[in-house]
Amino acid sequence: MVSSQVSRPRRGERVRDSTAEYGTIEVVPQDDFDREFGANYSNAHLTALGPTRRGKTRRVRRLLKVVATPERKATILHGKIKGRDTEIPDTARDLNMRIIDEYPPEYSFRDRNRRGYILLPLSRETGSVEEENAILKREYSKAIHSCYQSKKPCILVLDESHQAQETLGLKKQIEGPLMRGLPDCAEWNLIQRGRFVSYHCYDAPEHLLLYYDPDVNNQKRYSEIGGVDPEYIRRVCAGLQTRTIKVNGGRDAATISECLYIRRGGPYLCIVSMD
Repeated sequence: MVSSQVSRPRRGERVRDSTAEYGTIEVVPQDDFDREFGANYSNAHLTALGPTRRGKTRRVRRLLKVVATPERKATILHGKIKGRDTEIPDTARDLNMRIIDEYPPEYSFRDRNRRGYILLPLSRETGSVEEENAILKREYSKAIHSCYQSKKPCILVLDESHQAQETLGLKKQIEGPLMRGLPDCAEWNLIQRGRFVSYHCYDAPEHLLLYYDPDVNNQKRYSEIGGVDPEYIRRVCAGLQTRTIKVNGGRDAATISECLYIRRGGPYLCIVSMD
C-alpha cells in the first residue's frame, strides 16, 4: 500500500515512499522538463487530464513550442468564439501559428515556416448553440480527417476533447488516430471530464499529464492507463501544489497546478513544477 500523503520536496529533491512500487518521484522544473521532452519526443500521442483552468493549455503550449516545427506542423482545434480567449492570439504569436476559421487553410507562402494552425471556426456569435455546434462539427471533422490522412508527421491538438467527442459527436473520428499504432498523426487530447471520453484517450498515449481531479468518477478511469497503480496516481495527484494567477488581461483568476507526468514506456513518472 502507498501512504495516504506524499510529502512535498524542495525543487530537485525526490519524494520517496519505501512501500511504493515506484519508489521515487522526481520534481522537475518545467524548463528542464520541456527541454528533455523536446529532445526525446517522437510522433506519439499525448493526453492531459484535469479540471478546467488547471494549466493544461499552458503546459501543452510549452510542449508544442519544443516539438512543433515547419516539418511537423500542429493543428489546434479550438471551440471558443474569437476574442473570448486571449491565450489564442498569444499562442499564435509565440508559436508562429496562423489562426484560421476553415479547414483546410488557403495556402500562404509564409506557412512554409510556420509551426501550424489554430482552427477557430467561431469568428462571430451566431445566436444559436445548434448553429455553433454544426459549424464546429463540420470544420473539426475536416481537420481530423485531413490530419489522419497526412503523409507527413503532424500533431492534432483537441483543446476541449470532451466537447468534440460528446457534444459534437466526433468520438469515432477522434478514436481513428489513437487506434492506428505508431502514427503519422500524433493526437493530443486535453480533457476536462475524463469519465465521458473514449478509453483510447487513456490506453493509447505514450505521454500523460495528470492534474488533481476531485471527481471520483473521473479518477476511476486511471485504471485504464495501464502499468501504473491507479490508487498511487490518485494519491500523488492529491498532493500536487497549486497557485492562483490572473488570466485574460487580469480580468479573471485561475488556479494552476503542478502535474504528474507519466511516460508509459518504463514507466517513468515525475512531477512537473510550476517554476
